[in-house]
Amino acid sequence: MINQTISHYKIGEKLGAGGMGEVYRAEDLRLHRQVAVKVLPDLFARDPERLARFEREAKLLAALSHPNIAAIFGLEEAEGKRFLILELVEGETLAQRLARGPLPVGDALDVCRQIAEGLEAAHEKSIVHRDLKPSNIKLTPEGKVKILDFGLARAFLDKSPVEFIADSPTITAEMTQPGVILGTAAYMSPEQAKGKQVDKRADIWAFGCILFECLTGKPAFPGETITEVLAAVLKAEPDWGALPKDIPANIRVTLGRCLQKDRNLRYRDIGDTRIELAEELSLPSLEELEKEVVIQRPIRAWIMGAVIGGLVIGIVAAFITWHLRPVEPPPSVSRSILKIEPGHWLDGLRSQPLELPTRAGIAMASDGSFVVYSAIAENPGPPAKPQIYLRRMDRMDAAPVAGTEGGISPFLSPDDRWIGFWEGGKLKKVLVGGGVPTALCDVAGPFGVNWGPDDDIVFSSGSDLGLSRVSGQGGNVEILTVPDKTRKEYGHRLPRWLPDGRNVLFTIVGHGHVLQPRLALLDLGTRTWRVVMEDAADGLYLRTGHLVFMREGMLMAVAFDLDRLEVRGQPVPVVASVMHTLHIAKRSDNTGAGQYCVSDSGSLAYVSGEVISELDNIFFRVDQTGTVRPAADTKAPMYLPRFSPDGRRIAYDTEGREERVWVYDIDRGTASRLTDMGSAGCAWTPDGKRLAFSSPISGQENLYWQAADGSSAAERLTTSDFWQIPGSFAPDGSTLAFVEEPPETGYDILILDMKSRRVTPFLKTKAYEGWPEYSPDGRWLAYASDESGRMEVWVRPFPGPGGRWQVSKEGGREPIWSKDGRRLFYREADRVWAADVRTDGGFSAGKPRFLFEKTGFFLTNAVRNWDLYPDGRGFLMMKKEEIKPRPATEMILVQNWFEELKRLVPAGKK
Repeated sequence: MINQTISHYKIGEKLGAGGMGEVYRAEDLRLHRQVAVKVLPDLFARDPERLARFEREAKLLAALSHPNIAAIFGLEEAEGKRFLILELVEGETLAQRLARGPLPVGDALDVCRQIAEGLEAAHEKSIVHRDLKPSNIKLTPEGKVKILDFGLARAFLDKSPVEFIADSPTITAEMTQPGVILGTAAYMSPEQAKGKQVDKRADIWAFGCILFECLTGKPAFPGETITEVLAAVLKAEPDWGALPKDIPANIRVTLGRCLQKDRNLRYRDIGDTRIELAEELSLPSLEELEKEVVIQRPIRAWIMGAVIGGLVIGIVAAFITWHLRPVEPPPSVSRSILKIEPGHWLDGLRSQPLELPTRAGIAMASDGSFVVYSAIAENPGPPAKPQIYLRRMDRMDAAPVAGTEGGISPFLSPDDRWIGFWEGGKLKKVLVGGGVPTALCDVAGPFGVNWGPDDDIVFSSGSDLGLSRVSGQGGNVEILTVPDKTRKEYGHRLPRWLPDGRNVLFTIVGHGHVLQPRLALLDLGTRTWRVVMEDAADGLYLRTGHLVFMREGMLMAVAFDLDRLEVRGQPVPVVASVMHTLHIAKRSDNTGAGQYCVSDSGSLAYVSGEVISELDNIFFRVDQTGTVRPAADTKAPMYLPRFSPDGRRIAYDTEGREERVWVYDIDRGTASRLTDMGSAGCAWTPDGKRLAFSSPISGQENLYWQAADGSSAAERLTTSDFWQIPGSFAPDGSTLAFVEEPPETGYDILILDMKSRRVTPFLKTKAYEGWPEYSPDGRWLAYASDESGRMEVWVRPFPGPGGRWQVSKEGGREPIWSKDGRRLFYREADRVWAADVRTDGGFSAGKPRFLFEKTGFFLTNAVRNWDLYPDGRGFLMMKKEEIKPRPATEMILVQNWFEELKRLVPAGKK
């Protein structure tokens, strides 16, 4: 088309191409101006859907008139071609500029402010861009920002079906099905990545990605493939440590709120971000504030002075003098870095191999004059122990506190005279200046300690225990709470006194597969407690009338009514990227503790970092000689894999913040989410059409099933007060063997009749029984039980009655039948075994054969965490990726932080 003339437009160089057409520079021969012509390719000219989309783009663009949005001049047709006439925007794209590195902070904020202004205008017209990215943003030589290409935009109220653009460079052929994902992967919101309906909050997410990239010069969610990028969008956090150290705190918060994966926690209006950026850009310097004076000239006073005389003149003069005083600037919010003792890491019962603290490691004096923390030498040898250090704000270095050798989890008395800590199985205290420590009581392991206003210390001890209390002078320990397993409570942790001394905030760690922590309030008068905030941990009440707490590495704040003891309004992110211990498989390390502390004077100290958790689980194929190789081109916190009967799909669970059932298509290399609810194991029906799974929809973790292609909603199969997880279906699909966990007998094996939905016990004893697996002919059930004193693999006839046969000899669990029913495989610790069996005319088992030993492949309770490949030659197994230590070597101190908090979250009544 170059150098051709269409209608009265002479086509020049090609500027770009996308799913909606090709763009050329052109000259309008009538008006003698340069324009951009966007032509629909001939290939699609006969496609009614594409034509409709093209015309709608023209109408959408015509509705927008804003300096930061490229204008449309017309929609025309000539010589069988349809084309848009657009404003020609000179300059480079933001993507081209960012290829040279990040923008200076001020420039980045100004560019993104203009982007926000353009988006705000579009959103006011009920238009969502849906494909906002640096390559769709132009920077003119005059410094103006222009948003291009609303080709994927849709009106909020447009209910027409989603049209697809198969040739978009960010859309693969596999995505041209219902639930298609539009946009560019690196800037997609989580809801776009899941194929869900989007609204203007998808643009706010993309805006956050762009702001992050402008400040750092790298994508917020990088990856080498679309699959890796989408996985990062769905579950990873940006590298907050890459942000410039000098960016304002409120901009960090703005980024955090734009990039909330739950869109209900995201900014609801792009105008909010525009205001934040504009205010930051317009803020005067501290020097300007200090020089500012308010000069008032009360004219009436001068007239009165002329009339009344000298006495009144004197009064007016005094009045003027008063009003000419310099205005006191508000307290300045300042940030500084507090280095951990040189050559040391922050400590607090480190989780191996993370080498990061899992308990609270810092505390601050009520007046903000000093902090205490526990630290240990890097790469410690056998003699190395942690110790408590004290750092005064008027000094440049910290000093070890004598008498605290081996101490962790520091906490302070209300008068700041004593440092409390844990060491050698005891809670202890020592004077701030150091000395001989005093033992207060025995504590198995600290899960949070807080010294209250009446000299009482409340603490959590033991991974599955509740809260206790001891006097600050030592003495008898009083038990305050016991976790309620019927309410899915595993442990009570991280207690904090309220100012009244009668109520205690604490964190509930979930039981079973309830992983999201909950913030609860204990009434010491009645010894009852109630949840005040879901998905929250490590809460602290502040004298500003706020409750702050941790949520997935973000410090959140919400107004809290101290009279009614209830939150008011919705929580707001206030500090992004705070080190937070969460989602660690070992429950004793999964504390929920955030590395932050706040003084009554308004100072905040925290360790910058992220959620402390293991990295993704990876599926591997391990053959019967122990050779290991990757099994699936996907990464996720996944476990409990199950091959479909035809061997072409793998169903698996994800763990962490969102437990769901996913299905991985082996041929296509794609994973799709099946359920919108938590899960703890799944089982295929023999025909491969459905998946049974466990989910706590109604509070209990009961059984459901759903079409494996997602074509129908989940249907409930059982009703019980106890946790249930599926094992396997009988070959004819008539029954499902599953495990239930009543507290009086532990794990039991039950049978569900799929026709009548009647549940009957199969094995219900005081022994631990789990991992039920039907034989291929349906006549036998393999399982594991500790009835002999240790876990072994057994076989019983189904449905019985009959005897039982022990298959394993040196321990075993997680049995799997070979496809022909002639062999049973099982695991014990890191060792894999096989035993030949016969099931014709009775049951017999040969001597188990050791196959291989591999470390790091996880076993689970009651339901197996591996599967046999359809060819019978290998096993699908799961383990964690290699974890590299990221030690904490510094803290961030924010002084006068309350000023910032009150601006971000107005509290009102305290």
